[in-house]
Amino acid sequence: MAYNTNVYFIIFLPIVIILYSIVPKRYRYISLLVSSIVFFALISKWLILWAFLAIIIAYIAARLIEYKRETTSKYSTIKCIMLLGICAIIAILVGLKYTNFALEIIGSITNSEISFKSIAVPIGISFYTLQAVGYVLDVYWERIKAEHNILKLSLFILFFPTLMEGPICRYSDVMDQLFEGEAVSANSLRQGAIRIGWGLFKRMIIADRLNAVVNYFYMTEPTHQGIIVIICAILTTIQLYAEFAGTIDIVIGSALIFNIKLPENFRQPFMAKSAAEFWRRWHITLGVWLKNYVFYPVTTSKLVKKWNKFAKKKVGKHFTKVVTSAIALFPVWLINGLWHGPKITYIAYGMYYFVILVLEIAFEPAGKAFWKMVHLKEDGFVVNAVRLLRTWIIIVLGEMLFRAESISQFIKLCGNIFTTHFEGGLLNGALIDMGLSREDLVIALIGIIIVFIGDVILEKKPDFIEKIPSLALPLRWAIYYFVIIMIVVFGAYGEAYRSVELIYANF
Repeated sequence: MAYNTNVYFIIFLPIVIILYSIVPKRYRYISLLVSSIVFFALISKWLILWAFLAIIIAYIAARLIEYKRETTSKYSTIKCIMLLGICAIIAILVGLKYTNFALEIIGSITNSEISFKSIAVPIGISFYTLQAVGYVLDVYWERIKAEHNILKLSLFILFFPTLMEGPICRYSDVMDQLFEGEAVSANSLRQGAIRIGWGLFKRMIIADRLNAVVNYFYMTEPTHQGIIVIICAILTTIQLYAEFAGTIDIVIGSALIFNIKLPENFRQPFMAKSAAEFWRRWHITLGVWLKNYVFYPVTTSKLVKKWNKFAKKKVGKHFTKVVTSAIALFPVWLINGLWHGPKITYIAYGMYYFVILVLEIAFEPAGKAFWKMVHLKEDGFVVNAVRLLRTWIIIVLGEMLFRAESISQFIKLCGNIFTTHFEGGLLNGALIDMGLSREDLVIALIGIIIVFIGDVILEKKPDFIEKIPSLALPLRWAIYYFVIIMIVVFGAYGEAYRSVELIYANF
């Protein structure tokens, strides 16, 4: 039961809304918890027990940390409880998700066949694991108080809109809204429906329509050459964005119905002018989590502080900054890659951005000096255009690596770009042979242009979607009807199309 299915929209979500509305306000959070458990169980069945175990560990660890702190126990004791708690939670994730991967690596190194059984993994385990770990650490760092009601903690970790693809929430972000029990209103329904409609537009007009050609491109031998590789790499990036951002719109809209405002996960990422800025706009909540719970602890560690003190005197501030950044960024991007899944290409994807970001920091002074030498303003049109183009190239190559079935396939495809003349790839019917008709391509391009225009508007007016109900009546309803007609008439559904699976649901 994915977020973009009829079962979700026609059966599950309406039932949840009715149930939520009929119970007394003080128990509405329980109705959301019951609904979330049902949602989880319908997809993963008994595997929900692993989620319950993670919740129990997080609950006990946080309560013990609070209790020991109140009884003035030693700092080492409190720290030990925290470490045991988060290690136990992470052990569930590692055991279920990475055991087979580790055994495969060991087998390849030792040239032996290690037999192992396939391990079933609960939906969204990487998402709720990060939320549980973040909760325990926030209690340990005294950012929040330990939750004494295990049902409330369970709702935070299992809340059905965030379960499969995020966004990754911190307890302080949503605790008041989750448990307030504010009634569903005409305004909350309207706001939720608008956001859901925008998400469906991205998925059904763009992501689902591009699904066939993207799948074909990576599931066959890398024989495509020249411009067709570039086109398919760009389509891969657009499809991933439309699927992931579209799904996030749907889940944020679903939560808005219950007056729960989840953190944004995307902020016009293709308007970034550097890889670092791209990751401040793309999968924002994952980046924020890694910054808060990995990057900052590393940069404030004793090892890094000693290095900074020593290096500033010996090798200069800039080199010190580069090395410090590399030390802090390496675990961030290693975890980022591993978090996406037990696959070499995901780890390579993390290391790809690690190298890019360190290089950006290292060459920042040289870049500024170059623009000054050629008499171009750093915030001028030409410089911004060059940075934008450079960032797009980095993004497209990165997403091709992310989507590739293997490192060798990615390298082969990169090489194939330069093995033929840049002509004829699109016009000779290559995309049609890969499953994308001219009509589908035209509709997808129209959808891409509309989403791009929407992103431009949102860049200037971040609250534009929220303000749609307050627009003039003709304009407001023109927007409503346009989106509805586009989805109904041009949406990719039916026997001729296969809806894109929730890519991040497996993470």
